[in-house]
Amino acid sequence: MENSILDKIIQTTDARLIAKLNKDVQTLHHEIEPDLFKPFNESEMSHCFEEMLSLVGVAGYVVFHGDAPAGYMLTSRKTSDETPFKFRTDTLHIDQICVESRFKGLGLGKKLVDHAKAIARDNNIPRVEMNFWSQNANSGEFFSHEGFKVFNERMVFKL
Repeated sequence: MENSILDKIIQTTDARLIAKLNKDVQTLHHEIEPDLFKPFNESEMSHCFEEMLSLVGVAGYVVFHGDAPAGYMLTSRKTSDETPFKFRTDTLHIDQICVESRFKGLGLGKKLVDHAKAIARDNNIPRVEMNFWSQNANSGEFFSHEGFKVFNERMVFKL
């Protein structure tokens, strides 16, 4: 399906809207790792996003398809000081990104990622980073297609 010229991205502090848009991804994470991820709870999520959005450097964005909110992205700017091990880094981190299932395939996730890249460019931030759960193969394929490269892997040993 072709992208609509009516698609738009707005910056928002509407924690309740972001919580609603989080339902699909939270449900997926709960299905993948039910011992780690809680079932979706809109009230708890709204409160959590409200706290997150109040932090310095954290921003929320909602992508609309026409008039319908279709997905969201949370970003945070992270700066680490130089150490004997590594140089100082300035990064725009995509903390969360999700497009509701009914809007997948419309290019909205790409619009959100492109928006993050533009924010980084406009603010002279040389890196955009993100994490995703390796069991979510669709995310890995999507971010690889958008030019992201794996540079760190994390493993767990359950007792």
